[in-house]
Amino acid sequence: MMRPWIFMVLLSGSLAAACSDSPESISNGGREAAGAANALPGEKKKCPLPDGYYFTYRFSDRPQLGTVILKIQVFGPDGKQAAPFSIHGSYGMPEMQGAHDSGDRDFELNRKGDYLLPMNIVMPGEWELNITFLKGEKRFYRGAFKFKV
Repeated sequence: MMRPWIFMVLLSGSLAAACSDSPESISNGGREAAGAANALPGEKKKCPLPDGYYFTYRFSDRPQLGTVILKIQVFGPDGKQAAPFSIHGSYGMPEMQGAHDSGDRDFELNRKGDYLLPMNIVMPGEWELNITFLKGEKRFYRGAFKFKV
């Protein structure tokens, strides 16, 4: 027969382990997330990156049902537009996690050096976009913002 205090210690340890799993670590197969995303300021505002870089982002049109394009422009420490990164994005509805998630998608680089991500918005409500900047194979920066449709 197990003593009541031993049972409580075992139970509290398993509850603590269960509660420590973040939704992100659960959704990615239990792997630990490599850091939280930085909250991004609004459209057309400077978003600082490490090493003196910064970027701005904006939608092609006001987000609405259908396809909308997100455009990111990256600027180097000298203030000139640059394209030294590969950028990945994923978007979905936080309230309906998994139902409308896009999965990880690559931003396309156009001739002007702008990074573009077409987004298919299928439902009104609050959406969240997560952006990851990679320099080579190494993650350089993560950011996220929410928007309403």
